[in-house]
Amino acid sequence: MSALATIRSLAFLCVITCGLITAAWDGVRAMPWVHDRDRGDVVWLDTSPR
Repeated sequence: MSALATIRSLAFLCVITCGLITAAWDGVRAMPWVHDRDRGDVVWLDTSPR
């Protein structure tokens, strides 16, 4: 496999992976259990380092 074909394959794989991650993130945000029932706010997880 040539270097150009390898780079093209990696770029294609990256685009597919980013698309799947975006679709999954959008799906999780649309789920009803993510929302707080009292205020209707989205519950966000704190991922900042301690």
